[in-house]
This record gives sequence, structure tokens and C-alpha cells, in this order.
Amino acid sequence: MTSGQASVQRLFLVSAATGLAILVFTAITMMQPPARACGALAGNYAPIVAFELARSAADLQAIFGATASECRSEMIVRMDAINWIDVLAFIPLYGAFMSAYFSGMRTRQPGAARAGAGFTALAVCADYLENLCLMQLTPMLDAGSIWFALLPWATGLKWLALAAAAASASLIYMRGAPRNYVAAALCLVSLLVTIAAIAAPAQLGPWISAGVGTSWCVFLVSASFGVVRGLGASTDSRSLARRK
Repeated sequence: MTSGQASVQRLFLVSAATGLAILVFTAITMMQPPARACGALAGNYAPIVAFELARSAADLQAIFGATASECRSEMIVRMDAINWIDVLAFIPLYGAFMSAYFSGMRTRQPGAARAGAGFTALAVCADYLENLCLMQLTPMLDAGSIWFALLPWATGLKWLALAAAAASASLIYMRGAPRNYVAAALCLVSLLVTIAAIAAPAQLGPWISAGVGTSWCVFLVSASFGVVRGLGASTDSRSLARRK
């Protein structure tokens, strides 16, 4: 195995490891009792995603209720806790996962891979801004504040950057072997679902995480195959060296 191949294998190993960590993180989250909104929020709409995509006072009331209550206080505490976990753990995890994946893909399609890495960095920065907005909103839940005015821009930029990263991956796969066309199609589905959910959050917001998650599953599978191929190449190199 050449030094370049070893470097790519290490990148895919980082991507696969952080991707698996995200899966474990997601599984643990899904095992927790679901948060119940204080207002008329749809049962399949995660309150934290609804909070991110809130665009009016009515949207906030659907999550936190119309007046001060014990439910509202508990929901504020829960939203703040989720956002701190996001800031300290989840954002760094998915940032490393996607960055390592696209860096490993540069040997296949350098332009699209660089674009994907750039969109990943943009998504991470926008996500931190989004969390700042959310944590500044929870004390008063003021729909007229500057933080609520900034929230759609930060949230939209984050989700669109993640969608654009999926589109970049789709280009990588479309220029590869025909067997990669399924991966390309799944990344395109991720792109379309994410854009549709941003355009109509009240109707399609519950699906936005699944949209992005579809492309992330493709990235994880690709990174895992990259690790396995690298191990195979390393074994072949050692066998050849022993024969010599």
C-alpha cells in the first residue's frame, strides 16, 4: 500500500468511526421517552426540529404552549439540554464524519469532493449560529427578537448546505461505475427531501432529518467499504513483500 492509499484509508476510518458514533448517538436518543409538546404540534414532529424550523409566534406556541406553565418550563430545559449536546458532541461528530468522507473521496472526483467538504464546513458554522439563536430564544420565547429573525437564515443555510453536500456526493457517484448509481439516486433523494422540508416546514418538517440521514447512510457505507478495501490492499502488499 502506498502512502497515499494509507492516507485515504485513515480518512475513511475516521469517517466510518464517527459515522458509527452518530448511529449509536441516534439510537440512544430514540430510546429516550419522546418529548411531548405543550401545544398543538403534530405527534410525528420532533419538538427540537420544529423549534429549528419555527417561523412565527404560532409555531413557538405549538411547541411551548401559549402561556407560562410547568410544561413550558420543562420544554425549555429540554431544548437547552439538546442544544448543548448538539454544540459539544453532535456537530463536531458529523463535521468530522462528513469532512473525512469527502477528503477520502478526493481521489475519485476532486472537484465534487472539495465542494462537499466546503458545504460541510458551511453547515457546521451555520449550525453553531442556529444553536446560538435557539439558546438566546428560550429565556423569553420572543417572536419579535433579533434572534428569531436570524433563526430562519441560520437554519436554512445549515440544511441547504447539508443538501448541497448530498448533491456533491451524488455527482461523485454518478461519475463512477454504474453500480454506484443507486448511491447517487439516494443522495439526490436526500437533496430533494431536505429542500422540500425547508420550503414547507409545517407539512414536511418532520421528514427533514430522514432526508439528510439518507445521504449520511450512503457516506457511512462508502467509508466502511473504503476501510475494507484499504485493509485488503495492505494485506496484499505484505504478502507480496514476503514473497520477495
